[in-house]
Amino acid sequence: MMILSLPNHGVLRKLAFAGGLLILVVLVMVLFPGKSSAHGYLDSPASRALLCKNQVNTDCGGASYEPQSAEAPKGFPNGGPADGHIASASNTFPKLDEQSSTRWSKVPMKAGPQAFSWQLNAAHATTTFKYFITKQNWNPNAPLTRDSFDLTPFCQEDLNGSSPTNYHTINCNVPERTGYQVILAIWEVSGAPTAYISVADVDFGGGSPLPAPLNLIASAVTDNSVSLNWSSVTGAVSYQIYRNNVSVGTSTATSYTQTGLSSGTTYNYTVVAIDSSGHSSPASAALSVKTTGGTTTTYPAWSATTVYVGGNKVSYNGVNYEAKWWTQGEIPTGNNVWKVIP
Repeated sequence: MMILSLPNHGVLRKLAFAGGLLILVVLVMVLFPGKSSAHGYLDSPASRALLCKNQVNTDCGGASYEPQSAEAPKGFPNGGPADGHIASASNTFPKLDEQSSTRWSKVPMKAGPQAFSWQLNAAHATTTFKYFITKQNWNPNAPLTRDSFDLTPFCQEDLNGSSPTNYHTINCNVPERTGYQVILAIWEVSGAPTAYISVADVDFGGGSPLPAPLNLIASAVTDNSVSLNWSSVTGAVSYQIYRNNVSVGTSTATSYTQTGLSSGTTYNYTVVAIDSSGHSSPASAALSVKTTGGTTTTYPAWSATTVYVGGNKVSYNGVNYEAKWWTQGEIPTGNNVWKVIP
């Protein structure tokens, strides 16, 4: 005679609990598919978090490692992140909420047609992409709130549940502004209460009485670094440094050193002054600097007392130049008398 042995009540309870947990996991995956897979950030114009990742912005906390993870409830401006926590996406990365006219590096921007591109780690079904911009008279030295922004999107793309490409671009008509502004870009996914938040710090130029910085020079050049100096600009609270038209850092002094460069390579630098309202000056005259090292020809050092004629070649601040015509005493930077020898 066969005797069946039934599991005890403790085993049954464990099996029931495990089964219930499995059902709960499945329900979460079905009801909220976007929470675990959809991540992305504004790539162009470069967002505040992306510039943190690229080490242009500093002291950013976790945003330096995961710019794609700034996730908040969707529905802005009626819903979404709370005032004061817009840039951080509801405190996902609290450091991003720090706000002043000089805290963040800025990306050049112009009114009119501009391309806005997102880098999406997972191209999830999407409700909409929306873009807002700060009011002309916003306060750049106060936390970002709804009152900082024009709450009508200047650009909106409705996808109605379709999926974008992993690198998604839309052309938007950017409104007229001057000086420092913030663009709020929002990607709302479908099937979840989720939005991904990016803010871009942009500079429209104009609106500033500051003149361009003068006398930009390279005070020291090595195989992998360049030290820059320039004259102080009255009214400036900081300076933004550009290399080959890309922002590489800021300084509150009239000097800046960049490291990690390639030897024997020519770089072009400019400097922009920034006032307490975040307005930027015109850029300084460009300075070409060539790092030492590499297999390059070095010509005689330029001399202020020597007469040069077209075709004469000299070296100045590690960069080789060729005279276009007769010249004497004209420093081979920032003028049209000399041309850089590649």
